[in-house]
Amino acid sequence: MSPLVPLPHLHTETLLTVYQMVAALMTVVAISSAWQTRGRYGLWYWAGAFAVVALAQLIRSTGIALGGPPSMLNIGHVGGVLSSALVLLGVRAFLGLPLRARPVIVLTGLAAMTAMAFALLSLPGWMSLSLTLLVSAALRLWAVPPLVRAWRRDGGFPLLLMLLDMGFWVLVCVLRAGSSTPWFAGSVELSKLVNAQWLLLFIALLMVQALAILLLINSELQRSLWALVEIDPLTGLLNRRGLKNRLGRLRGRQSDKPDGAGLVVAMVDFDHFKSINDRFGHAAGDAVLRGLGHLLLSHVRANDLAVRMGGEEFAVVWQDVDADVALNLAERLRQSVAEAQFDTPAGPIQATVSIGVAMPRSEAEDLDALLGRADSALYKAKREGRNRVEQAF
Repeated sequence: MSPLVPLPHLHTETLLTVYQMVAALMTVVAISSAWQTRGRYGLWYWAGAFAVVALAQLIRSTGIALGGPPSMLNIGHVGGVLSSALVLLGVRAFLGLPLRARPVIVLTGLAAMTAMAFALLSLPGWMSLSLTLLVSAALRLWAVPPLVRAWRRDGGFPLLLMLLDMGFWVLVCVLRAGSSTPWFAGSVELSKLVNAQWLLLFIALLMVQALAILLLINSELQRSLWALVEIDPLTGLLNRRGLKNRLGRLRGRQSDKPDGAGLVVAMVDFDHFKSINDRFGHAAGDAVLRGLGHLLLSHVRANDLAVRMGGEEFAVVWQDVDADVALNLAERLRQSVAEAQFDTPAGPIQATVSIGVAMPRSEAEDLDALLGRADSALYKAKREGRNRVEQAF
C-alpha cells in the first residue's frame, strides 16, 4: 500500500506541462545570469540542467500530441537524469573542485540508453522512471558531501539551502522510484496517481533549486564586490579599509581582546621611491610596488596580514608574536627587499625600505594608536639614514 493517499483530481499531463514551463523560465534566468557573469560559478552547467528538463518535456509532449507512442514518456525520464548530472557538475564547478566528468557521463549515458531501450522494447514506463530516478538520486547524492564541507567551512544560508534542496531531491527521487511502481501502489492506475503527487514535489524542488542557485551567485558577486573594496588592485594586498574590516571581523571572533591586543604592526616604506618614478617611469614604479607586494606575502603566515596603506607605504600585521620575534621578522624583510631584483619594463631595479615596528603598550591600546606609533618609528628610520628597522617605544 502506498504511503501517499492518491488524489484523483491531479492530472499528470497538466503537471508535466507546469514542470516544463517552470524549467523553461529557470533556463532563461540561468542563461542570462551565466552570460552576465561570463559563465563563472558553474552557471552554464546549471543553465543546462534546467534546459534539458524543459527540452525533454517539450519533445515528449510534442511527440504524444502528434500521435507518438506512450513510450515517449521515457524521453522525459532521460531529461531528468541528464539534469541531475549537470546539477552535479555545476556544484563541483561552483565549489572549484575537479569536475570528474567521465564517471558522470558514463553513468548518465548508461541510464539514458537503458531507458530508451525500455521504450523500444515497449516495457512499462514505470520501469524507465524508477531506473532514471535512482540514477538521479545517486548523482545528486554525490554532490552532498562537498556541499556539507563547504557549508561547514563558509556557512551562509545559500549553501545551506542548496544542501537541503539536494538532500530532499535524493530522498524524493528514491521514494518516488519505489512508490510509483504497481507493486508498491497496488495497481498501474494507482501508481500513476501517486506519481502525479510526486510531480508536485518535483516542481517545488525545481523552484527551490533555482532560488538556491541565484542566492549562491548573488553571495559570490557580493563577495567579489567586497574584494574590490578591500583589495588594492595593483598589488593584490589588502588596502587600509580592508585592514580595518579584517581586524574588525577578527575582533568579532575574539571579542574578549581589545583592538590591538596580540598584534605587532610594521610600517614599510620605500626609500627614495620618487626617484624611481622620475628616472624609470611610473610603469617601472608600479612594477616595483607589485614586487614588494609579492615579497610581503612571502613573509607573512596565513593568519597575518599584508597591506598597502597607500602610495609606496605598506604595512604588515603579525599576530601573537613577541618583540624579539617581530624585530627579527622585520629585519629579515628589510634584508630580503635590499637583496631583491624587481623586474620592471625598464629592467631589474633594486630598492631599499625603512621599517617601523610597534608592539602594543597595553591591552587598552587600539589599532589606530598602534599604527600611529609604527608610523612614527618609520619616520625615525628615515631620519637615521633609511634602509633600517626602528622600534617604537
